[in-house]
Amino acid sequence: MEYETREYERNYRRSRHGGEDGDIKPVDFITPVIIVQFVVFLLIFLVLFAFYKKQNDSFKQIRSFYIGIMQNDMTAKELADGAKSVLNFLSRPRASANGEASAGDAENLDGAGGEDLLHPKEDASFSPVFLSTEIVRPVESTRITSNFGYRKNPVTKKYGFHSGLDIASPEGTPIKAAFDGVVDRATSSQARGNYIFLKSGNITTVYCHCAKLLVKKGDRVKAGDVIAEVGSTGQATGPHLHFEIVINSIHYNPEWVLEAS
Repeated sequence: MEYETREYERNYRRSRHGGEDGDIKPVDFITPVIIVQFVVFLLIFLVLFAFYKKQNDSFKQIRSFYIGIMQNDMTAKELADGAKSVLNFLSRPRASANGEASAGDAENLDGAGGEDLLHPKEDASFSPVFLSTEIVRPVESTRITSNFGYRKNPVTKKYGFHSGLDIASPEGTPIKAAFDGVVDRATSSQARGNYIFLKSGNITTVYCHCAKLLVKKGDRVKAGDVIAEVGSTGQATGPHLHFEIVINSIHYNPEWVLEAS
């Protein structure tokens, strides 16, 4: 009986390990894991490197989010909102750079502006924003030449925080009021050129670098009214509209609202 038991144990070990007693071959789990991790890391690195070389909108958004984390003390909610913003940005369809602005390709539509926020931590937020009031696109073009967030200023070449969107459009293109409101400012400055602040309750929309202003302070306008014309006044590299959305004194990325229009 004892002999049969030992024989059974030997046969069991052979079937489990493919060899004689004690001939147990250890399974190497570490090497495959390291290889897989290296391949994943290499793929991520190559994707990010491709984004960097192309300098497309996806890379710029990721870079802006990363710099925002590194340079500011962010709460857990702000960090989560920012991560959600980046994920949503990468997952939603993007307008083609040669989309509605293609008619103006002959004019080399690459204009951008030079104004930047001095205190982005206090005055701006990367959080998504959605409005119950329908917005009118200020210009038909979808060619964004400078995104909301941290960037190298195209005019001064210094690093700063861009408070809105630069939307390239041919000189003289009509600029429409995004909402009903009252003109709070209609003036000019060295950085913004000819610009308008339009107050609509707790929302202020800003239109800069205009060639011509068609309204004055105190005027009441309706959404869709033409209030100015696209130009390249002030610190600008070419004709475009610098467009901002400010809610309760905080600047938000206008793309959230424009994408919903």
